[in-house]
Amino acid sequence: MRYALLDWDNTIHRGYTIYGLTDHLAEKGIVADDIHPILERIKEAYRLQEISYADYTLRTCEAFAEALAGCSLEAYRAAVASFALEDERHLFDEAAALFALLRRYRIEVYLVSGAPAEVLRVYAERLGFSGLFGFELEEQDGMLTGRVACNYGVDKARVLRMPAFQAPSSVHALSMGDAVADIPLLDHSEVSIVVGDGKLALREDARPLRFGDGGWDIRELEELLGGALSR
Repeated sequence: MRYALLDWDNTIHRGYTIYGLTDHLAEKGIVADDIHPILERIKEAYRLQEISYADYTLRTCEAFAEALAGCSLEAYRAAVASFALEDERHLFDEAAALFALLRRYRIEVYLVSGAPAEVLRVYAERLGFSGLFGFELEEQDGMLTGRVACNYGVDKARVLRMPAFQAPSSVHALSMGDAVADIPLLDHSEVSIVVGDGKLALREDARPLRFGDGGWDIRELEELLGGALSR
């Protein structure tokens, strides 16, 4: 199996999905408006370097989950579906070309992200991902409990340890990310792509592609990918 492990927020999707979804849920009356100042305080603490990126991710997701306590899973999923229709405009323009390239090389795409998994599932159906590892809300008897069930955005390295990706016949063809949490993925693939201008401490011999708002060089990516997979 050839596979790609891709981050979502600020990598395939401009901005953080959870903030747009929170706004949408507040407009629908599913969460209270007081969730916004809570999220802003967490964001400011991270901006001031009072908390780490991992803590920023954890606290944001925990606050989001708590705000949804008592909401039915059915109502949440319906809101997610309507949100995704308007959110698609936030995908990077070249994302469709990237996925078409990966399909052509028969590379299975897996998302590894701290974005809400229900949103990622909607995109998985549209874009043809093989699987996803995201931020899951805990559910019991059809209701959201207000707790986090799991969050792959905090420890992405654990995905690499899964049997399917450890098999001798598996080739980690591509990784793509923008933040420190993505380093384990970027350091272990044949071809890696850093989105944006972030300074990430990758392995010493890493020569990642850099994709930014100015456009993604899909042709250069294909040349690198073709060369790596032919070795």
